[in-house]
Order: sequence, then structure tokens, then C-alpha cells
Amino acid sequence: MTSRFRRLLAAVAAATLAAGLLVAAGCGGDDEGGSGGAGDGAAVRIADKGFSESFIVAQAYAAALADRGFAPQVRSLGSTEIAIQAVERGEIDVYPEYEGTVFLNVLGRDADAAPDEPDAQFEEIRAGLAGRGLTALPPAPFNNGNEVACTREAVDRYDITTLSDLGEASPNLVYSANAEHLTRPDGLPLLRRQYGVNFKDVRTVDISLRYKPIEDGQADCVYAFGTDPKLGQLPLVVLEDDKGAYSAGVSFRTFPVVNTAWYEGLTEEQRTELTDTIAAVNEQLTADAIRPLIARVEFDQEDPDVVAEDFLRETGVIG
Repeated sequence: MTSRFRRLLAAVAAATLAAGLLVAAGCGGDDEGGSGGAGDGAAVRIADKGFSESFIVAQAYAAALADRGFAPQVRSLGSTEIAIQAVERGEIDVYPEYEGTVFLNVLGRDADAAPDEPDAQFEEIRAGLAGRGLTALPPAPFNNGNEVACTREAVDRYDITTLSDLGEASPNLVYSANAEHLTRPDGLPLLRRQYGVNFKDVRTVDISLRYKPIEDGQADCVYAFGTDPKLGQLPLVVLEDDKGAYSAGVSFRTFPVVNTAWYEGLTEEQRTELTDTIAAVNEQLTADAIRPLIARVEFDQEDPDVVAEDFLRETGVIG
């Protein structure tokens, strides 16, 4: 075999390997999709907000859309502020957000002005986002409200049952929360204003690591979500919102925020398929369904894309 022929074979082998790697790169959150479905290979840039529940929902959207012939790509963004700016600028096309977050923080509405019915709240959100060049697609059923949970030891020692009790005991306690919560109007500032909460110290961590200081014995209380599976695993007590100001009656269902210009740039068939596909995913996302999925990611350390795809297959959203 001549050296020239050997070089030719090596080049062919390298090209074959590169092609294989490109195909593999299309899997698990960076799916190239296909042109066989109604999506016809249309690219969809999806973002999550950097915590388990958001990872799972974004990956579920991506897997379902890939199954319908779209080419989704998923990236992580660290906060609502970053995500909303990215979708407004057209840097991403879709991301899952929460009604209460948009109502209170993006649109700057007063919780006291929120309609009583969640669907009426959503219509206000839809109209408000439309004025910013964004489309709000219908929400999933589960409601993930804000909570404060404290260790059983702290609750027993300082006789804490309610958020008002927490206000009295807080100078003795350490709090764990992500940076965004510390400045958001519906976060720690509200707890200070309405309940007199003034913690001895705050451990500022990534949103996905809020429970780590609790586990390490470095915090007494934590900013929690209603769907957090760790609330059932750790010796924590969720405090009663005795004034109703923290939850404020605002719904926290998750829903897709979509860049309107991108959405309207799809063909009618693609637009219908994308809307129907995301709706099919959301329909399955009940509170009872999402909690064990989060547990698989947080406790079992499974990849969110694998968890999401398993869920979609089990529920028949994809084949």
C-alpha cells in the first residue's frame, strides 16, 4: 500500500468520524431534529433558567419538538432578567417562565391588583407581554409558588409557625437563597417589608444549590419552591403565610414565553405544530408529575434531558 493511499484512507476515516460526531452532537439538548415532521427542520433556540424544574421543562419542550421535526437547541440562562432580555432581543426563541414572576417582576404589577382567577391573571400577562414583542402560550397545570422553609430544629427552638413568627426569630437565623431572590420585589425585600424579616446572615448560592447550606448545617431557613422534592426529604417545615402577602394570590404556573417576530416568521403549519406540541407537553406537567422528575435530577443525579424524554415516552407525547 503506498503512502499516498494510506493518507487517503486516513482522510476518509477522519471525515467519517467527524460526521458521526456531528450526528451525536444533535442529541441531548442540542437536537438537530429532522425534516420529516411538520417542523421541517426549523431551528428553535430554547433556554432554561438554571434550576432543575426549568431544566426539565425546557428539555421536554426540546425533545417533543425534535420528535415533530424541529431542530431545537437548549442553553441555560441564570435568571429571569437575563432570559427575558434574551427573548426580547431575539437571542433565544422560547423559554419557560412563571406567571407570578412576569406579573410582579417583568410587568411590575402590584400583587393587590391581580385578578382572583389564575386564567384572568394569565390574560393580563398575555396582553402585557404582547406589548413587548412577546407571545405567551398557555400554561401548564402545576403551580409553583414561593415558600420559606426552616429546619425542624429552628422551628422548635424559636417557636416558628408563620412568616410573622419568622420575622421575630430571624435575627437569630441564617437564610439560604439565590442572588435574584435577594433583590426581587416579591422576594426577600417583601419578607422584610411585610413580615419584619431581618436574617442574621444570608448564604447566597446558585439557585440550584439553595438546599446545600441546609444540608451542610450552615443555614436555618431556605427560599423554597412549592414543587421542591427536598421539602419532603430534609427535616424542613414550610412556614404559613399568615398575612397572605408573600404568595399574594398570584399564580405561579409555568408557561412558554416566545419571541413574536420569530413565531410569526414560521410557516402556518410550523406555528400550529409548535403550539400544539408544547401544549401537549404542558398538559402532562401536573404537580404530581413534576415532583418525581425533579427528584430524579436532584437526588439521583440523572441528566434532565434523559428524565424529560423518559417522561414524554411514558405519557405518550412522543413515540
